[in-house]
Amino acid sequence: MKKILVSLLFIVMSTYIFGQEKYKVVYDYNSENITYYKLDKNYKVIDTLNKPKIRRNSLVELELKNVNPFAVDVETDVKEEEVQQSGQGFNFSSLLGGINTFSSGNLDLNVGNLPTGGLLEQASSRGDKITSGFSDLNEKIANVSTLKTTLMSKLLNPNLSKDEILNSVVATARMQQDARLPDPKENFYAFLTELEKIVQEDKVDLSSEINSASKEVDKKTDNDKVLSRGELIERNYFISDLQDLLKTLNSSTTQTVENLDKIKSLYTMLESSDFSRTYDYELNADKVNIELKFVQSNFAKSADVKNNGNTIKTRNIKLFAKGGFKINTGIALTLSNFGSKSKDFYISEGGTIGADENNYFTPNLSTMINFYPYTGGNFNIGGSFGLAIPISGDSNVKGLSFLLGPSIHFGSKNTVSLSGGLAYGPVKKLTNGYQVGDVVNFSSIDNFTKEVYDFGYFFGISFSLFDIN
Repeated sequence: MKKILVSLLFIVMSTYIFGQEKYKVVYDYNSENITYYKLDKNYKVIDTLNKPKIRRNSLVELELKNVNPFAVDVETDVKEEEVQQSGQGFNFSSLLGGINTFSSGNLDLNVGNLPTGGLLEQASSRGDKITSGFSDLNEKIANVSTLKTTLMSKLLNPNLSKDEILNSVVATARMQQDARLPDPKENFYAFLTELEKIVQEDKVDLSSEINSASKEVDKKTDNDKVLSRGELIERNYFISDLQDLLKTLNSSTTQTVENLDKIKSLYTMLESSDFSRTYDYELNADKVNIELKFVQSNFAKSADVKNNGNTIKTRNIKLFAKGGFKINTGIALTLSNFGSKSKDFYISEGGTIGADENNYFTPNLSTMINFYPYTGGNFNIGGSFGLAIPISGDSNVKGLSFLLGPSIHFGSKNTVSLSGGLAYGPVKKLTNGYQVGDVVNFSSIDNFTKEVYDFGYFFGISFSLFDIN
């Protein structure tokens, strides 16, 4: 017997679990469109719905599309209970420490210290190579800075999709003109790696040219006649300027390499990021309002000190349930009628038993239990069961009556119900075999009647007090 009960319980639970319907609601941040889908048991879309009423106890998957996690965080609030988020995406905490320096606007180009004059001419053709090398390197540094600014600005724009950001970054990278560079559209990481390699190689070449120029000037001046005081000062300034160029070169290339590393890191996170959020919710209530509050992300606040995390926008997604069985109680005003079954008996002056039919409606104060399958709207059809007590003092119907019948229910919270059907209540009957028309020798009929229950009908209106389920 125990095994049978366990088996039945397993069957019931399996029916409940596998019988749950599944739905999906998709909200697109950019287009503001909300789309409803019905899913099969494998969570595959089988139908597109137009503002559906979802079966109670169904699983609802809420997907937010095109939500840029670099720019926007999502705060959810549900009236009945908290939504459980099934995927939080990735965490930016490891990157936030260096974002402020990364978003700095300092370019750090190699300018202002290139020596000129006769001593540079003594350095043979190295002066032209140094000038040309610094020009090329400065162009690369400026392009890296542009790429950095573009990537940051696109990441912080909540209205761009992931593909739009990726395409914009690649298009900016293609502005870097160098025959040694691969196409960033083919492989962006290969492009960044090769660009870093070129910057380092150019730095080494320029350092070598600067050091060689400095040695040539030293050697040239050492072999000449004794230098005048003015010539000696000029030579010392020339060598000092070359050393300053080396320091600037080291600083600018170091910053550029750091920027390339952070561009690579951010681009990696961008590629691996999910611009969608998925939430799971089991719909139990009649109506659910899911509030989506889009606020500025921690990443955006760290990148811009002026960013105060204000709410960008708030949207509400409403879900309406159907199915299930609703029961509520209410106070009702009802009218009952037992027709010819309810009579007032009397004895006429001639000693004959007579009867007047109480075929009028008797007002009652009733308590009702209303029950109906919930269809998800403000109009539902079900039934009512109640107890009625007459409130008319001269009524022939005394005592408690039972009411049962179909009903129409308006509203979803404070329900108003119209009911009608069978009334089962007390009516008077003759006893001792007496019948209407019999001639008797007594003057009072009260001792020869009794109350019995019989069927009539009723209708009324009730107002709900509270829900039982």
